[in-house]
Amino acid sequence: MEQEITFGERVLNGFLSLMVVVLVGILLSVVLCLILWAFGFF
Repeated sequence: MEQEITFGERVLNGFLSLMVVVLVGILLSVVLCLILWAFGFF
């Protein structure tokens, strides 16, 4: 039961994983900035 992954599905999967990485990075940077602000670095 082999299914061929089409080019569009591969592009969509790559795009979605890239978006997940970008969103996690933004979330981590916001948390880091809040921690630094709480300790008076800003």
